[in-house]
Amino acid sequence: MTTNDAAIFHDSRESGAPGSDAKWQDRSPSTIPPAPESPRSYQDLDGGLGREVYFRPPRYPSAELGPVGAKVLIKVADRERACPLHDVSQNGVAFEWTEAETLSVGDTIPLVTVSFDRHEAYRGSARVGSVRQVADRQVVGVSFLDTLMNIDDVLQLRDVKAWNGAGPGLALKSRPWRVPGHERVKARIAELRLLFIDAEEQLGELEASLPWHVAHGDQQSPARSALVERIKREVVDEILVATQAVHEALDRSNPVELQKLKEYSVRHLDSYLMQSWWMRRAKEKPLGYPGDFELMNGLYGNHFSGSTLFAKAMNVAYVSTPAAVAVRERKDMVKGQLSALLDRPSSGNRPIRILSIAAGPAQETYELLRERESIPHPVEIVLFDQDKRALAFSYGRLKRLVAARWPDQVKVVYLHDTIKRLLRDPTLFAPLGKFDAIFSCGLFDYLPTATAVSLTRSLYASVAERGTLYIGNMVPSSPSRWIIEFHCDWYLIYREPWEMLEFARTAAPEADVSIIEEPTGVNPFVQLTRE
Repeated sequence: MTTNDAAIFHDSRESGAPGSDAKWQDRSPSTIPPAPESPRSYQDLDGGLGREVYFRPPRYPSAELGPVGAKVLIKVADRERACPLHDVSQNGVAFEWTEAETLSVGDTIPLVTVSFDRHEAYRGSARVGSVRQVADRQVVGVSFLDTLMNIDDVLQLRDVKAWNGAGPGLALKSRPWRVPGHERVKARIAELRLLFIDAEEQLGELEASLPWHVAHGDQQSPARSALVERIKREVVDEILVATQAVHEALDRSNPVELQKLKEYSVRHLDSYLMQSWWMRRAKEKPLGYPGDFELMNGLYGNHFSGSTLFAKAMNVAYVSTPAAVAVRERKDMVKGQLSALLDRPSSGNRPIRILSIAAGPAQETYELLRERESIPHPVEIVLFDQDKRALAFSYGRLKRLVAARWPDQVKVVYLHDTIKRLLRDPTLFAPLGKFDAIFSCGLFDYLPTATAVSLTRSLYASVAERGTLYIGNMVPSSPSRWIIEFHCDWYLIYREPWEMLEFARTAAPEADVSIIEEPTGVNPFVQLTRE
């Protein structure tokens, strides 16, 4: 190193010690070229431009030191003062100076100590290189005279203390799944996880031993039928029993602890549960809302589906939980009510008129028209939904079915409008006339009581004489709550049957109001009949 080079490196005015002058301010961490994304050859490396040809150690403001506590002690006139750190570099430090003594450029301070937490990074003399005002504070920049400071030690200390990863870092005490007590439900969740682990291993071995068409083909065969039956009996039934045990052990009385138990359950079980197509779709909600028509089709259609035998078993298991079974049972119950309506004697040739609210795939309507041997009266069916894709699905299969079996008897109207308008416009269906049956299977699961009363009143206004409005709602005791709330982030507004009767009577005090239940008791309906 030449004499001039040494002067450039050590003199605070030329070297850019913290706070020295504009030359220091030209150089900051942001001006250091970033590391290349891929290795480059030496001849492609960049150098400095202009004054940056002369290397100056980068400075680090106190704000960039994160949780590291910095302390600067200045000994002047045999008295030591603690000063707030402004910024620091390999060859100097800048600090705020509020003392009466004046520090001037060129002064030598006999003792400067710079510490970070309990690490003493520099202890020695220093020369004042700059004195300046920053806002209402006086900032003094000094260069170290005795040695350079190992700034990497400080930065590594900062990185260790500041690291949080993707969450709360190493703070294991505050992990979101930690909650005292609840040993019974934790044990049931852990047991269910072990059941999943063993099932996945055993089914993987079984799958490897079978021809592909038996495990995954579409054609029925004695072997495939035996496979499905054995998986249901020996795997699915065990999973359902263990899932029910979690529900029975869960204490829902404390919402804060419930949220922690949710995290506990997710950490243990989610990677297994999401191998079920139905569970994964319920969680991801790709159409933007819960309970979309494709999800409902998944409850009605081929349950033995998935990329592995374990995935198939998981799907069968979780479309066989009580709430899922209740959805299929309520479909059959509504279909039965509509079928009885078609068989009811009618005056004249007036068509029987049916309105489905939030119709989705209209499975009950499709099955009704497919299974009936005869339809003695003309029928008009209105399917209302806010999702065009749901109406397009229903249109595709119902149009073919009606054209093939009931071209002169059945008319289907597909009404596309928003749930927002449905809730706000009590005259939405007035131009369509009165209906003999109006049914809403799942919409009221999402409506607060005041909205439920208002919509019930509006719908009941469209009920014809001797007609009935059917409104379904899941009950709070549904054994499937924990699985869809914890693992699918799917929350309903549950109601007891007496609460359903209450909002129905409030909306239509003149109606004949009663409860009808599907076989599981999980999804009862309140029916309002106009006498």
